[in-house]
Amino acid sequence: MKKLLLLVATLTFTLGMSAIVMADTPSNIDYKNMHIVWSDEFNGNALNQDYWEYQTGDGSQYGIPGWGNNEKQWYRAQNVTVGDGMLSITAKNENIAGKKYTSGRIRTWDGDNNKAKVSVGLGYVEARMKIPSAQGIWPAFWMLGNNGKTWPACGEIDIEESFNIASYAQGTIHFPSPTGADVYKYSQTNPEGYDKTGWNTYGVYRNGEELSFYLNGKEYGYFKTTDVGDGDRSVLNDDYHILLNFAVGGNLAGGEPPSGTLPLTMNVDYVRYYQDGAPAPTVKPTVKPTTVSKPAKAKIKSLKYKKKRKLIVKLKKIKGVAGYQVRWCDSKSFDGYEQKNTKKVKLTIKGLDKNTKYWVKARAYKKVNGAKLYGKWSAKKSKKVKK
Repeated sequence: MKKLLLLVATLTFTLGMSAIVMADTPSNIDYKNMHIVWSDEFNGNALNQDYWEYQTGDGSQYGIPGWGNNEKQWYRAQNVTVGDGMLSITAKNENIAGKKYTSGRIRTWDGDNNKAKVSVGLGYVEARMKIPSAQGIWPAFWMLGNNGKTWPACGEIDIEESFNIASYAQGTIHFPSPTGADVYKYSQTNPEGYDKTGWNTYGVYRNGEELSFYLNGKEYGYFKTTDVGDGDRSVLNDDYHILLNFAVGGNLAGGEPPSGTLPLTMNVDYVRYYQDGAPAPTVKPTVKPTTVSKPAKAKIKSLKYKKKRKLIVKLKKIKGVAGYQVRWCDSKSFDGYEQKNTKKVKLTIKGLDKNTKYWVKARAYKKVNGAKLYGKWSAKKSKKVKK
């Protein structure tokens, strides 16, 4: 596997709020327009403890027995290994301290000094992973906030949670309600050809106003990180630290693994943190850049319900565009939306939930040097799906 040189080499990394705030999260990750601020490529034969800290035990020493999720394993440093260019966390059948299973958990946090070893702010965080599939397991790649508050006031971003034999990818956000209780929202995707037991990339992009989840560089989940009245979403814009763990059992694992299931291993090729903007070129460009105007604002001419839980969207044709992007959601704020690009001005949205009201909006795009240049969103239209 091709590995990158580490770009930052200090003991403690504070890579916080310096990213430029974007107007919208991208539909597809464009690595050419970002640069790596920090990464661990897991070269060598040992975990880099300048970046990572082991968390061991059953959570009791952190005040959260069962790690707050009724997990059944005892975490040990021995279950976390580095070799062959990857990190491996292995869950095993081993009896320790009254637990029937052992596994591993690491984080980019310094517990002794109560500060982050690696702190990530706005931008894009991604890991390339292979995840096992079996009843009773719960591997995860996620982040917790660094604001010093207790959960859920610190905020939590679950970039990929893989429950038991579930075939989909899932990203989840947690933030405090006005009363301090946990509010969580999630998005799932299971595109054709996706197999979590093979190599895939999982990522999250934050720009200070929005947050999107990505599978193999393609956006599948979107949430606002500004106030929509359901709690303090602003914590989702704070600096965070990264966690990787492989739980056995727990509230979402579907019970414990059947006999003979373990050992199983979660592999991680790399973890990378990007910010927007390509690295400064060493040679000044000699070609004058071409200026291309954005497409005109899109307009939805009609939105109609059709039998068998379908909606028909008709758009006003815009001259000189390559296509249109249509988004729909059962939330007016478009939390957890779905979307589709089309070259036509008519789109049929299928597989909707019955007796549910949906909001739809659209925007046009041009293609410039292989990238999409989007116009403004249309006004929202809504329609209820019946039987």
